Amino acid sequence: MEELFNKNQSKTVLGNFKLKVNDLTPADDFERQRNSLILLVVSSMSHKPDQWDKLCQINIQWIGSYFINRLADEQKELSKERLDDICAMCFRFLFELYLSMKDNLAEEFETARQFVFNNVDSFEKDAKEKIEYAIRDMPISIFKAIANSDAIDSLKNFNSVSAKAEKLKDDWESDLSRREARVNSLKESLSKYENAFNFVGLYQGFDELSGEKKAERDGILLWLRVLSVLIVSPIVAELIFVYMHLDNIATVRDGLLVSIFPTVSLVAISVYYFRVLLFNYKSVKSQLLQIDLRKTLCRFIQSYSEYSSELKRKDANSLDKFESIVFSGIVTDDGSLPSTFDGMNQIEKLIKAAKS
Repeated sequence: MEELFNKNQSKTVLGNFKLKVNDLTPADDFERQRNSLILLVVSSMSHKPDQWDKLCQINIQWIGSYFINRLADEQKELSKERLDDICAMCFRFLFELYLSMKDNLAEEFETARQFVFNNVDSFEKDAKEKIEYAIRDMPISIFKAIANSDAIDSLKNFNSVSAKAEKLKDDWESDLSRREARVNSLKESLSKYENAFNFVGLYQGFDELSGEKKAERDGILLWLRVLSVLIVSPIVAELIFVYMHLDNIATVRDGLLVSIFPTVSLVAISVYYFRVLLFNYKSVKSQLLQIDLRKTLCRFIQSYSEYSSELKRKDANSLDKFESIVFSGIVTDDGSLPSTFDGMNQIEKLIKAAKS
């Protein structure tokens, strides 16, 4: 929208011109009413510039600058011809305001408009022609300008614009659907990653436990080897001693009888603890097998749960045998752990046998 009356320069020109018209002394009733019309329109333009700028765009484009320049011309006196010309231009703006408003003009503006209609012949020739143009041709020119404006062109092209809007809407919906599918895909992937990370954490826990059990197994195996040597060593030592003294076996017989009891006791105790360690070794190996089984299950349990839930909807018993094999524990028959009293009983039996 082009502004004219809301400019500071225009407001100054309008105010100065009002003062000049107020100082005039009209010669007759026509001049008095003409001057009143000019003052009425100029005062309204000064007080309500937004309204005149909004509703008088056609005449602002046609004669706006010329109108302000005519009011600002200080060199020419305010003759009847000049005042009639200014009054004619004021009437043009007033008439466009009348045509552009939804409501009727205020009473004083309507009176001013009727004054021009009734006194057209009293104006000078140029002013009269402008007034006749405003009354007869200007409404058609205004209608033509409005009919060919961009706003009306938009209405004329409504179907085209509507089709473009519909196409744009379809494009947006298509793009939105693609983005939504992408988001859902990412959501599903993130969900899978979350579950995968959960199973990875579980796998790591089992792996750490497996490491501890392997260290325990290696420690037990070391002590088994030590006890194996400890069990065999006294017997081998006795045999070597006997072999070296075969010639005088009677001489060392008493010494052998005395040493046999500690040797047998040491061997019996070593055998007992060897059995205990062997049982623990087998138990740790069994635990390692169970842990390895669970580590293996962590690798496929997620996909298996999805597949089995879908398959069981069709046949509830289709995976029973498979599950009984895969998820059953690994059983190893290690026997019973010997107690300390069992070992003492064995030593007591050996002592009794030797005494007899």
